[in-house]
Amino acid sequence: MHLMHSSTRLLSRRYVVTANVYFKRMKNLLRYHRRIVKPVMIVILPDFDAYLEFSEAIETYPMNFSVWFTLFLYTPANDTHDYCHEPVGNPFNLAFDTQMLVLCHNAGILQEWYSVDGETVKVFDLAEWDGEGFMPLTNLSLYDRRNDMEGTILRIVTVKDLSISTKHTGNYVAGIYGKVLEELAYSLNFTLKIVARMKEHGLWNPQNDTWSGVMGEIVEGRADFAVADMSMTSFRIRYVDFTLPLIISRNSLYIKEPGICGVKWLGYFQTFHSRTWAMIITLIAVMPLLLFFMKAYRESRSTVDLISENFICIWGIFCQQALIEFPRRSSLRIAYFTIFLTAVMIVAHYSAALVGFLTACTRVLPFQTIDEFVDNGGYKLIVTRGSSDYDVISFQAKYETSMRSFSVKLMKLMKDESELPEDLIDGFVQVRLISVCNERKVAYMVLNILKKTMESKIPCKVSSINTERIDNLGMVLSKGSPYTGVINYHLQKFLDNGMLMRLRDTRFLPQSVESKTYVPVRMSNVIPILAILCGGIIISIVMLIIEKMYYQSRRRKLQSKVFYHSRKKFKKHNN
Repeated sequence: MHLMHSSTRLLSRRYVVTANVYFKRMKNLLRYHRRIVKPVMIVILPDFDAYLEFSEAIETYPMNFSVWFTLFLYTPANDTHDYCHEPVGNPFNLAFDTQMLVLCHNAGILQEWYSVDGETVKVFDLAEWDGEGFMPLTNLSLYDRRNDMEGTILRIVTVKDLSISTKHTGNYVAGIYGKVLEELAYSLNFTLKIVARMKEHGLWNPQNDTWSGVMGEIVEGRADFAVADMSMTSFRIRYVDFTLPLIISRNSLYIKEPGICGVKWLGYFQTFHSRTWAMIITLIAVMPLLLFFMKAYRESRSTVDLISENFICIWGIFCQQALIEFPRRSSLRIAYFTIFLTAVMIVAHYSAALVGFLTACTRVLPFQTIDEFVDNGGYKLIVTRGSSDYDVISFQAKYETSMRSFSVKLMKLMKDESELPEDLIDGFVQVRLISVCNERKVAYMVLNILKKTMESKIPCKVSSINTERIDNLGMVLSKGSPYTGVINYHLQKFLDNGMLMRLRDTRFLPQSVESKTYVPVRMSNVIPILAILCGGIIISIVMLIIEKMYYQSRRRKLQSKVFYHSRKKFKKHNN
């Protein structure tokens, strides 16, 4: 009691909050689990009875909840075993990630205790007392000291369409997971044992509070480690532990590529900037006036006729038409030559851009964003059955109060669970159920990196729409697993030495070999040109009819006028 009170007073002077707890009441500390991140537990064992009492009190206690410092304040009798220097079994319920320091009575070595298999205790000499303080005996960090799992067997569960063998290098995800697992098993000395291959990643059933698929195997304790392309979601983290993300990818909507190229009616005017078009129009409008002033003092025709003739000439020059008669005066020749040169440069630039526009087929998608997809409402949404996408959408839609919310609208477009594809590739090619290549108005939500792994197996061309959502894919361990920390530590080392970045490089994705074919320009691609041509012909015919009617009317008036004068003259002559 004196030691306990003295230690409490010294700690309080350094503003460390303390609480004195009997062994029998230690379970009450778990209520403060959410308030205290990592408490330090100082265990004082004055005699062997206290040792037995503490062992019994922590038999079911989560030892990774705290950091422990255990003091043996007694020396065992001659006829009793020294449980401090030679622990028997696993008296303190230690695990691989337990952080416990032990100091034996009248001993100058500070030890570290932990357990690999849960049956025996591993002892590591951490520091030595030199009379003034503890001197460290090693510079290794926690998981550098605990780098040997002594062949521990980890039960593995995976999905059927993902092989964790590095022999299957055609699968990008399998290649990453397989190589990482090989390096982890070699570095930490553990063994993998596949106990199940599930059809899906796992869905939450709110009626009976259970998980299916891979998640169900982990949560129910039938497997220790899940090797699958599992997306990290806040809901899943409540039930399992995730490793550091191995793959980071965007999520997109994939639809079947439209068969007809889109016709952009304004595309023919997008070759030049609006200021350039304004300058060209200004030149065509101003040049006839300049030519009018240059010709006005030499020709006696009316102003309207002269300006209209100049305008037709300028318009013909820009349409690559020749002049009926080239002027003789030098000033007009220089003016016309400048106009010809300007028109040739403009038309040459425009023609080059126009050829590129006609030969490049631009597909016009029915929507460009996921918001437009929801507003369109004509497409149905599918996701892989048991994937995180279904969990996220259904979970958000369930707890949204407004029926007009985005998640609720998205869930209404979702196909029934029985119609969703079981595997990744089924969403593109399955025949019995709905898929992208078999149905015109179906959108498949999937990660970009997963779609690229199946690029060569997709029989049709698809277009993607970005959803602005980024997913982190990692491996899954059981909740509170003692190996989560050491696995994440070594994954971080793989990231620091560049191994993970090398594996994530998209250059190592399987590339689909496609023969390059040249598709001729179809009639649909030149619809705007044909429309302009037909419009010009129609306008010309209309103008021709108007002109013919005008000249006929003028001729009739002239004939009637001549007839009137002739009759008047005849009457006058007879009189």
